[in-house]
Amino acid sequence: MALIKKDWVLLLLRRTPLDRIHIMKALFLIWHRSGRKIQDYFKFEPYLYGPCSFEVYAVLDNLQANGRIIQPPHPMPQWVNYYLTEKGGKEVEEVAKKVSPDTLKLIESVVNEVSGVKFYELLKKVYDEAPDFAVNSIFKEVVK
Repeated sequence: MALIKKDWVLLLLRRTPLDRIHIMKALFLIWHRSGRKIQDYFKFEPYLYGPCSFEVYAVLDNLQANGRIIQPPHPMPQWVNYYLTEKGGKEVEEVAKKVSPDTLKLIESVVNEVSGVKFYELLKKVYDEAPDFAVNSIFKEVVK
């Protein structure tokens, strides 16, 4: 089954809530570790915090507007976790049934790896693995 962008995000949130910075970096690491060859995936570019795909923000907004995820109100939304709603949970379980075991294993591995790390440690991990995406970062010197 070919995943669409919203499916990738739902699968990331299947086991644990994540904030949008962790979601962004997890999506990047999945793409990077897949040889940067996933069809119809997010397009990443080097940006202020390393790899960024502005499409991720639109997908998060759409998932929230359609009742699949929620994010508690906060003045700094980039730091607040997204959670699956009941509707989103049911949908992601249907998606998970149709995804290859290797893809699920990769997603779960990346989520486990990034979910427990703080911001700077996350950036360092990504920059070490993909230095070509750290070139425009405002933190590249800080995380060395």
